[in-house]
Amino acid sequence: MRIGIFTDTYHPDINGVVTSIKMLEREMKKRGHEVYIFSPSKHEPTENQNLYMLKSIPLFVAKKFKYRVATFYSRPIAKEIKELNLDIVHTQSEFSLALFGKIISRKFDIPFIHTYHTMWEDYMHYIVPIKGTRNIYPKRFARNFSKNFVRKAECIITPSKKTEKYLKYRCDVKNKPIYIIPTGIDIEPFNPSNFTNEDRDNLKKSIGINENDKVVLFIGRIGEEKSIDQVMSAMPEVFKTLSNTKFVLVGDGPAKESLLEQTLKLGISDKVIFTGPIPWEKIALYYSIGDVFVNASTSETQGLTYIEAMASGIPVVAKYAPNLSEFIHNNENGLLVRFERDFSKSIISVLTNKVLANKLRQNGFVTSTQNSSKDFGDKLIEVYTQVIINYKIKKSDEDKKNKKASEKNSIFNLKKKLLSITKLARIKKG
Repeated sequence: MRIGIFTDTYHPDINGVVTSIKMLEREMKKRGHEVYIFSPSKHEPTENQNLYMLKSIPLFVAKKFKYRVATFYSRPIAKEIKELNLDIVHTQSEFSLALFGKIISRKFDIPFIHTYHTMWEDYMHYIVPIKGTRNIYPKRFARNFSKNFVRKAECIITPSKKTEKYLKYRCDVKNKPIYIIPTGIDIEPFNPSNFTNEDRDNLKKSIGINENDKVVLFIGRIGEEKSIDQVMSAMPEVFKTLSNTKFVLVGDGPAKESLLEQTLKLGISDKVIFTGPIPWEKIALYYSIGDVFVNASTSETQGLTYIEAMASGIPVVAKYAPNLSEFIHNNENGLLVRFERDFSKSIISVLTNKVLANKLRQNGFVTSTQNSSKDFGDKLIEVYTQVIINYKIKKSDEDKKNKKASEKNSIFNLKKKLLSITKLARIKKG
């Protein structure tokens, strides 16, 4: 199978979309399929990688993110794509590269599917900084934009039920098959046994943490939508109760300056450490120094960092959100905080109650094994295969009524197959 992935964000960008694409690429290659990535110009391809880059310029409305926007069309690359004879076009974003993928789909008569990663309604404040009642208009635009983009897709993939419901009920995406396929992770790199105590101590020392200090850890993009300020507000109480504690934030983003100001106002700047961006290959080591992982974001469509933390053996304390409750069960494999005022209490409980911490750690690790990259790949193969079959039927001379019945039946059967993969994985992993 020849798979074309069209995305507006890719390595060296660090975000959940890039993680998902890299996992997809790896899993498809393991199964012997060919993967071709189409992205904005930014870096050189790695070894044995089919990467095509369209000319791009910095995205002027978000220069601070260092994102780039590519041209909507490239005649030379379109000619190359024709020679590739792609079996399927899989778009991973909704901007210029994704539009290029849609054009390619129509031009060369290739089935097109889309993974909807980001609910743009939660991010419009970066593009249109309007507050109050007028904020409804940018959000409405985001919903209509999302609906129009997926209108011609053969199907849509979402990472969680939350995203599926958003498309169905907020964006009014009707009569379009939506398959929920969470991005899996390769948990082996996050296994704490990969690192020695010396590795951890050296890292702690390098960023200003004493050997016996407790570490409250956040890893991710430091953006307004992550609601890190809520966790920061809880930290004075944590530090008051446990003076040998540090709050470590790994990552970078536009909210960093306001958070630095908040630490000064709270008088805790000496106990808060911002590491800045860290290369992906070193992230697992940073997870390994954490005693509790925290996140207050309610805008996540899946939340890969929670799974990574669980795979790293770190108890998770998170703000309650419907999609998180799909895999985080309060007081079993993590703590879900309903109110901001409860963050400090939950963090202190994990840091002082060894029985609770061990229970969350052990159950969390089991949860991480149930979100494997293999299951992710198996489900995508099922979707790709069925979409290609349905597309050929749609283009055939078969009776229209029979086509509709056949498609409806195939959608039903595909959903059963995806569910069976999930159930089988849970049985195998206990």
